[in-house]
Amino acid sequence: MNEIKLARRFALAGFLISILFYLFWNLDDKFNFFHLPTVETVPPGNYNEPASRALLEKLNFILCPPYVATSFIGMDLGWTANLVLWAISLVLNTALYFLVGWIVGYLWNELTRF
Repeated sequence: MNEIKLARRFALAGFLISILFYLFWNLDDKFNFFHLPTVETVPPGNYNEPASRALLEKLNFILCPPYVATSFIGMDLGWTANLVLWAISLVLNTALYFLVGWIVGYLWNELTRF
């Protein structure tokens, strides 16, 4: 298989993963998919977030590693700055997936030669 062709497919996957996570979290802020309590309605005592939300947060950090750096930088910044940081994260994630795809394609070609 052509290494660059596979790398482009990986890059497209990384691009789409970043976009989908961004859209999901923006829609979650608006529609509250997990029915999280507000400050006024939080039950007394310890509160644990739903397991599905915790899983999605972990997947976000695993599948989009540049998001880790940009999320901590943009914690107290405005919406526009966070959008710029997300765009930087998108480009870095796409490049990271491209490199991983290129390496996988190279290793696959080396294995098929033997």
